Amino acid sequence: MAPVPAPALTPETVAAATAAAARWVDFRRRRLDVPGVQFAVRLQDDLVHSSAHGHADREDDVALTPAHVFRVASHSKTFTATAVLRLAEQGRLRVDDEVGAHVPWVREEDAELGRASLRELLGHASGVTRDGRHGDFWQLDGAFPDVEGLRGAVRTGGSVLPRSSRFKYSNVGYALLGLVVEAVTGTSYAEHVAHELVAPLGLTRTTPDLPAAGDLATGYSAAAVGPRRPLGHPATAAMAAAAGFCSTAEDLTAWFSAHRPGRTELLDDHAKRLAQRAEWPTEGVDRSYGLGFTGEKVGERRLVGHSGGFPGHITKSLLDPEAGLALSVLTNCADGPATELAVGAVKLIDLFATEWGRTEPAVDLNAFRGRWATLWGVVDVVRAGSTLIALDPDTTDPAASPLTFDVVDERTLRVVRDSGSGSFGEDWVLGRREDGTPTLRGDSGITMVPLSRWAAV
Repeated sequence: MAPVPAPALTPETVAAATAAAARWVDFRRRRLDVPGVQFAVRLQDDLVHSSAHGHADREDDVALTPAHVFRVASHSKTFTATAVLRLAEQGRLRVDDEVGAHVPWVREEDAELGRASLRELLGHASGVTRDGRHGDFWQLDGAFPDVEGLRGAVRTGGSVLPRSSRFKYSNVGYALLGLVVEAVTGTSYAEHVAHELVAPLGLTRTTPDLPAAGDLATGYSAAAVGPRRPLGHPATAAMAAAAGFCSTAEDLTAWFSAHRPGRTELLDDHAKRLAQRAEWPTEGVDRSYGLGFTGEKVGERRLVGHSGGFPGHITKSLLDPEAGLALSVLTNCADGPATELAVGAVKLIDLFATEWGRTEPAVDLNAFRGRWATLWGVVDVVRAGSTLIALDPDTTDPAASPLTFDVVDERTLRVVRDSGSGSFGEDWVLGRREDGTPTLRGDSGITMVPLSRWAAV
């Protein structure tokens, strides 16, 4: 059986879907006590949506904006991998070169690791330690390692597994790739990627490490350990190639859009295929890793991208290379649900594309739209063209159990799709109370009112 293609996307469907997704994102942010979320979406390079929700700084009551900068951590690996593959395209190195050929001290400290190829480092298959034996810099107890600290990590606990035996994620491995870039180019890692990768795309809010190109969003601790507290912003030193980058959701969607087929500013299409194909499965989850890029499927859509985890910032970006859909969600707390929100937004985009109605409505569909509340919770009624859909925003997957309707008349909808446990075949009816409050009688005959009026009920 031939695979089912992902639904086709248009600017109209993506714009409507991401507007609904932004409302869901903000609802989840409030429910989970996430200080702030940036959310941006591009289609075929064009910015379709950009929004910011909540706070950049709670203590000083600073609202988050699309211009605030986040520590995007392991998104840095996509920049480092692109830099290495670009140097390979230019004939200045080969991806099968041994790391020790470019950074000789690696051979001196760990002969096995010194024989690891750049490809093995790019694909997290070198077997090297993840962060070294002393990684408390990840909880802001001590500075990130400089080159001497990195050398010490290799010396005292470098090779953990045989090369190419399995996927083993490593920040140390990518830090070594940053040193390879420096050795080959004769410039600092920061200077090279800023000039060769960031500037050509006009990423004005993106830097390889501190200082940031704009106001940083304050990061906050995880809720599980007590009241959220603001965290500092350390530089990442020799770990910058693995975890140092600072950026915005708008810039990251522009960055990933440049990695779709046909874009040639950074890499040719062959190099992009090398980076984005699956090199290793990721055990325990339905994902894979290529050369600097993660891979996963959401529904029928094949996506590449990366996530990032920094003290106080959790981030996620996804790209459908074929459709040209790029999406980024940035959160400023250590337990931020960036992956949940990014994947949920993709699912909403596909739901809208699948259900989009193109017939001219005979009645005012906007009268049914909104966030409706009952004692049991809330329901979002949204428009996908001329199709009305009811979604549950209080869930990790708002597209999981949607209700769709036929329009009976200007006051009445009929449920034509649900899970079977709702009110399939029954009517939802608009009304109005004596005080003018709009109502919508929905599932189980329960009367809903706009959430903004619920407190007055």
